[in-house]
Amino acid sequence: MTPNEVIAKVKNLPAVSQAAIKLVVLLDQPALSNEDVVTVLKYDNVMTAKLLRACNSPYFGFDEKISSVEQAVLILGHRQILHMVLSLAFGGAMSTMLPGYAIQAKELWYHSLTTAVAAEQLVKSGLPLEAESPVAFTAGLLHDIGKLALNQMLDAGAQSAILELISQNHLPRYVAEKEVIGTDHCEIGASLMESWHLPGEIVEAVLNHHRPISEPEPKLSTITHVADCLAHLTGSTPGWDSYALIADTKTNEVLGITPEWLESLMISVHDSADKVEQFMSLV
Repeated sequence: MTPNEVIAKVKNLPAVSQAAIKLVVLLDQPALSNEDVVTVLKYDNVMTAKLLRACNSPYFGFDEKISSVEQAVLILGHRQILHMVLSLAFGGAMSTMLPGYAIQAKELWYHSLTTAVAAEQLVKSGLPLEAESPVAFTAGLLHDIGKLALNQMLDAGAQSAILELISQNHLPRYVAEKEVIGTDHCEIGASLMESWHLPGEIVEAVLNHHRPISEPEPKLSTITHVADCLAHLTGSTPGWDSYALIADTKTNEVLGITPEWLESLMISVHDSADKVEQFMSLV
């Protein structure tokens, strides 16, 4: 099957907040302002209500109640608001059980948030990459979203065949999926991103997060790949992926990532786990 054929067969694929999609598209603008964010959000009553409820939660602990989108954006800034809107838009769907992947409730969501945090930290760490931290966060958050669709295609026979390829032939998960289904969660996720008209760099990152492009220049997929590996190394590994992830060593060479630097970043990402846990409570 092709990615679009899989998507067409999927039942109950979660509806996507148009406000969240518009905010991600705005990331392509060179100078995103608070006013731009407010304009997108204030016409989405459902998202506004969820956002204000989250802003007034114990997670933030503000002394005074936040009563408008304008106030929320002014106090928290548009980057934090983007994080929250994306989490509120996708957190519910990504918190469900995925039996085809042996993923328990909230496991995929925890891994996705951890990857997003790691991607953001990578951008800020001084690597030779041209990427904005909100874009990297978004790519990290959405990198495995194709699993939501492919999960419905993974009956007992498909699961058994994929597991056999992984265990006996030592194939990475996405390659085994391609052998059995004809496509993989990366391609399906990228097709979803394209159907939502998201920026091309995010589509590329989702498509190639297991096969990152580092030449002639590193693309966003290199950040997403390293962030994904960091999330796995720090214990955020949903389902079968615990023994089906293969890191791309060439990416580390191109980016100049040493074992010592990687260990330091692992500690930083691990220390962010408490923040991830608290953030999950907002969904």
